[in-house]
Amino acid sequence: MFRLDHGLIKPTGSKARCSKCGEIFKVFQPNETERRKYQRVKTQNLISYFAFDETGKMISHGLGIAMDVSKGGVLLETTNYIKSGLIVLAATDKARNLIEVKGKIAYSKKTSTGSYFTGIEFTGVNERVTKFITKLIKEYNWQGYNLFYRWHDRDPQPIPHKVT
Repeated sequence: MFRLDHGLIKPTGSKARCSKCGEIFKVFQPNETERRKYQRVKTQNLISYFAFDETGKMISHGLGIAMDVSKGGVLLETTNYIKSGLIVLAATDKARNLIEVKGKIAYSKKTSTGSYFTGIEFTGVNERVTKFITKLIKEYNWQGYNLFYRWHDRDPQPIPHKVT
């Protein structure tokens, strides 16, 4: 990875040579339209999701992996397609506290491996959302247990059947 002066790069791309290995490759100017509103942080947290229709009736639920998270939303990888609508995300922290947040599906697309990436936009960025994001990042960085030991509890958490 090298730093380049963007002013020296042609709009159609320019050739560059790696100073370490000598390989020649093409570089392009950064695309300003692809810049995200909020910085994304990589994670690998296990998250439960509960999807609801417009009336508040639960239409699906399951587990996914939060691939990255930002102040505005989260990218969730799942084995199943999640229909558009409202969604509640839930996880536990290392102290076994339930953390949850509400959002809406921005998109869901199939990957080349057969899983699905679902972009979820948090509804209303407030203190609760900020705490959710902070805990996800802390849990990802916490060595050992992460979010998987909720599975070992004797009393499973109830599944919500309606958005409150």
